[in-house]
Amino acid sequence: MEPVAFPLGEHVVIESDGRLTCQKCGRSASLSEADKFAETRCGPEERPAQTTQQQAPTPPVTARPACDICKAHEAQNKTPILEPTTGQINQKLLCGSCFKDYLRILRFSGPRFGRVKARAPPNGVWFSYGENAGSILFTQISGMWPCPACDEFYENLYDAVTHFAEKHPELVNKPNERVTVDVDGKTVETLRTAQRYLICPCGFVADNKKHLTIHYINSHRETV
Repeated sequence: MEPVAFPLGEHVVIESDGRLTCQKCGRSASLSEADKFAETRCGPEERPAQTTQQQAPTPPVTARPACDICKAHEAQNKTPILEPTTGQINQKLLCGSCFKDYLRILRFSGPRFGRVKARAPPNGVWFSYGENAGSILFTQISGMWPCPACDEFYENLYDAVTHFAEKHPELVNKPNERVTVDVDGKTVETLRTAQRYLICPCGFVADNKKHLTIHYINSHRETV
């Protein structure tokens, strides 16, 4: 005997093995859920709409400004440039290639003594704060630029140079002076910087008198 269909709410159901199945929409439920099933609409089972998780918009990539010198590459280094007419230190943004060229120039731009300029040691550069001011030697250590007069360290040369000008003006404004040094019994005229480096007439930079004496004997033996 075929099961008898009977209405249940909007559904027309038959009962088989303890379950009610709608002949129109095909949905089913157990006998214990008959009351709830009678309250549902006849038709495909409604599923909750899936909400699409909105992803936060990707922030736009901000392009770096172009190099102030070549205009062709992205700027990477904050660089101090002295304005001769005003004596102010201007900030320039240089690419890696132009920055290396600029450092190469600064290494050979130390205080002039006679016909030559002092040569900075490896990883060092000279920065002059003006015609009537001294030349200060800055040395890069492990990618950082320490202040020559205190314990401050900076990631770029511009910040180190401007810090030195603001915090140590007594050294910035101290001019280089000619002094004589006794080298193995011979009087040698040298140039002493605000940092008390001794500049040999050949452009060599000595840390102190002993350092200068060793250099002078090794490199200028014929004049000693």
